[in-house]
Amino acid sequence: MPSRRAVGFGLAIGVIHAVGLLLVALGLGYSIGPSQYSLVGLLWRYGGLVVVAAVPVWLAGRFRLVTPAAALIVTAGYVLGMELTPPGPTFRDVAELEGLAEPTGITVVENGLYIVRYMLNAAVWTVGFLFLGLVEYTSRNMWTQLPSVPRSVPWLSIPAPRRRATAIASVGGSLHAAVMVWYAARLGVTLSGGFEWLLYLFGAVGMWILAAVPLYILVRHCLIAPATLLTVFILIDVQAAFTASVEDPHALYFGAWFLYLGILLIVAGIEYGLRRLDVSRRFTSGA
Repeated sequence: MPSRRAVGFGLAIGVIHAVGLLLVALGLGYSIGPSQYSLVGLLWRYGGLVVVAAVPVWLAGRFRLVTPAAALIVTAGYVLGMELTPPGPTFRDVAELEGLAEPTGITVVENGLYIVRYMLNAAVWTVGFLFLGLVEYTSRNMWTQLPSVPRSVPWLSIPAPRRRATAIASVGGSLHAAVMVWYAARLGVTLSGGFEWLLYLFGAVGMWILAAVPLYILVRHCLIAPATLLTVFILIDVQAAFTASVEDPHALYFGAWFLYLGILLIVAGIEYGLRRLDVSRRFTSGA
C-alpha cells in the first residue's frame, strides 16, 4: 500500500476505533465527554485512542507487519469484552484489598473503567505495539523460514550499520523513557524522604538504557529474544493497570529497572550461545 494511502487508512481506522470505544464508554455512564477535559486533555485522551490504533494499522498497510495489528485487536477486544459482559463495575474501599479493619475512604473500581484506563494509557500501548513491529520486521528480514517483508524500510537494513543501529536504539530508548516517566508520574510513583526528583532521574536514565540496549542488539546483531522480552514487559506493565490493586507493578519496573536489564542481558547471552552452538554443529557436520 502506498505511503499516503497507508497513513490515511490508518487514521481512518484510528478514528473508528476511538469513536466506537467512546460511544460504548458514554453508554456505560463514564464521565469522559468533551466537556470533562481541557483542550490539551481532550487531545491527549481522544487523540491517544486514534494513534494507538492508527500506528499498528499503518504498519500493516505499509509494511505488512501483522503482529502489532493482531495485538491491537486482542487488546481492544479484551477491553470491549470486559466492559460489555458481567459482572459490571464494582466499587471497593482500599481497606478490603489490604485487609484493614477500618475503611480508608479511598475507593477503587473493579470490573469496570477498562476503556478509561485504556484511553489514559494509550501512549504506553503504542510504544509496545511499535517495538513489537520492529521485532517482527527484524525477524522476517533475518529468517528465511518467515515470509519476507514486501516493502522494506529504506533506512533500516538488517543487520543495521553501527551508526544507524545506535541512532535507532537512542530514539527508541528516548521514546520509551519519555512515556514511562510520564506513566510513573500519572500513577503517582513516589519515594519517601523527599527525593522524588532523584527517583525520576534514576528511572529516566534506566528507562532509556532498558530499551536502547535490546533495540541495539536487535537491529545490529539480530538477537531477537531481548527486544521481544522487553516488549512483553511493557505490555504486561500497562495491562496491569486494568486491575484494581494496591500494588503498583510499574513502580518495580521504573525503580528496579536494572533487574529487568539483567534478565534481558542473560536472555541475550543465551540466544547468542545457542546460535554459536548451532554454527559449530553445522561446521562440524560439514567437515
